[in-house]
Amino acid sequence: MASAHPNLPTLGRPVRRPAGGPRRGRPWLAAVLAPALALVLASCGQSLPSGSYLVHRVASSMARLGAYRITGSSRAVKTTTSFSVLVRRNGDFQGTLDIAVPHAAIFRSDVIAIGSTVYVRSPTELQELGISSLPGNLDPATTWVLQPKMVARSYRQSVEPFSGSGLAATLRRALRGPLTVSRSKLPGVGVLVVEERGGSSSLRLFVAPASDHLLELAITGDQPVSLRYSAFGLAKPVAAPPSSEVYVPPTQAPPG
Repeated sequence: MASAHPNLPTLGRPVRRPAGGPRRGRPWLAAVLAPALALVLASCGQSLPSGSYLVHRVASSMARLGAYRITGSSRAVKTTTSFSVLVRRNGDFQGTLDIAVPHAAIFRSDVIAIGSTVYVRSPTELQELGISSLPGNLDPATTWVLQPKMVARSYRQSVEPFSGSGLAATLRRALRGPLTVSRSKLPGVGVLVVEERGGSSSLRLFVAPASDHLLELAITGDQPVSLRYSAFGLAKPVAAPPSSEVYVPPTQAPPG
């Protein structure tokens, strides 16, 4: 029997079977409907949140954490800062910062930041400054130096944009264009990826779906950033080094 519509395939007339005999369905119908039904069910269980909503959840989740570790690097102008630090919710942190500028030695510093007070242990920096000894027979290789307020602030500013309330502000400031959300994988874990592309730069957040924890932050362009977040949870308070290992520079008189 010819099809009534020239673009539709011709289906053969079903064969009549004796009453009371086994009735068979149409196998072609099941074959067509089963994949379509599976696709509908799968899409219902895999709906993705909007980019702005997911970013808001990430900022809230990270702000509530007691502590986490950040490792990676950021570059501003010609200065590249690499760090591995444990950051607490109150903004205190401790870890290692490497600061690299062209045509100069890399300054590696162990840093402890408690409130506005910052201690730095950096034999490389002292050597670069020509300091081979410290008062009181303190060893430059093991001594923590209390930083002046302005220098202390610069150390804190290298970490603040990527942690706590500073992270939320960074995301609000950086993510201004249309966002896309997709699924991807990091080694051993499925993630949601929030991405913004514009011009010569892009920003991507890799988020753990179950917890809304930020796992990676990647920014390309003139000021690239590549950071990984881990060790989520509580941590011991950041403690100041023993006073016997701290050098307090004399207060300099204001110029003039």
